[in-house]
Amino acid sequence: MGCALGLSGTAEEREAKEKSRRINSTIKEDYIKDRTLIKLLLLGAGESGKSTIVKQMKIIHTSGFDKEERMSYRHALHTNLLDAIRAISDAMVLFGIEYDSIQNELLAREKVPDMVIQHKSILPEGDVAILAAIYHDGGIQRCMQRAHSFHLSDGASYLLENIDRFVKKDFLPTEQDILHIRVETKGIIEVSFQYRQANFLLFDVGGQRNERRKWIHCFDNVTAVIFCASLSDYDMMLAEDGCTNRMVESLQLFRGVVNSKSFSRTSMLLFLNKTDLLKKKIKMFPLTLAFSEYRGPSEYEPAVNYIEGKFMDMNTSREADRIYVHRTCATDTNTVKSVFKVAAQTIIKNNLAEIGLISPS
Repeated sequence: MGCALGLSGTAEEREAKEKSRRINSTIKEDYIKDRTLIKLLLLGAGESGKSTIVKQMKIIHTSGFDKEERMSYRHALHTNLLDAIRAISDAMVLFGIEYDSIQNELLAREKVPDMVIQHKSILPEGDVAILAAIYHDGGIQRCMQRAHSFHLSDGASYLLENIDRFVKKDFLPTEQDILHIRVETKGIIEVSFQYRQANFLLFDVGGQRNERRKWIHCFDNVTAVIFCASLSDYDMMLAEDGCTNRMVESLQLFRGVVNSKSFSRTSMLLFLNKTDLLKKKIKMFPLTLAFSEYRGPSEYEPAVNYIEGKFMDMNTSREADRIYVHRTCATDTNTVKSVFKVAAQTIIKNNLAEIGLISPS
């Protein structure tokens, strides 16, 4: 009896120790998993391209957009088209630009103002056909050449150029269409994906002034901040007030982010976005529209180097080589793939050093 009890007690002790070992092992694994989870925070002013970067991560590192998700973008696409035609039509009146066709002018004045897109629905085929006819008018084309003088989203030109594809009610947006659709970010959007056996969690927070108060809720345990700045904003004003230069606003915003104590131990990446638009725009509009002291030529390389220098001048709290600058075109999947490959290597290396798994360089 005594011997049996002794063996029973030993078995219970062994079972208890094994249970304790499993618990400790699970806790350790969860701790390592949590510490090695790479949390990326996307910040930047409105229309800097943050949401496009998020879409690209979904395309590149997940299964992309399924048919249901692509269908859900139809409402925003038609809204973008209607907003663009209205903005251009209003600008034509402001600039005194006439339509080539009286019929198109009547359509713009009498039909477009009454067009309404119900929640989550799309425009009737007839309405989209009207927008297409107006877009093809020579007056609209001439006005679009002065798009820097009024507010028109960067993706509007692409969507309008493809408007004939969007007339049929059964149209399905492509991934390239989705990358150009403007949807204002409200609140916080999360996207998770794996890259090189590392788990990433990407947070996108609205960049408009009324959305920035929500940024504070994303500051905890952030591995890296990706600050997006639009290179093409130097000749444009904020949609919120119509008088503040958008690049100046972006610079001031970056100053607050890069010098924030909340990010003192966080990797800082600066994405100078919309290189494609700067290459086109710098030939027509001088950089002095934002920086009166600029004395360089109206060429891409000198201009982008100067803009990069202005952003780096905002840094007063960390070594310059701890800010990783990348020039991007967020709508170009191959470019984003290449840029993220380089950026991810830096982020992963810095994260492993931070948690003590490798020696810091």
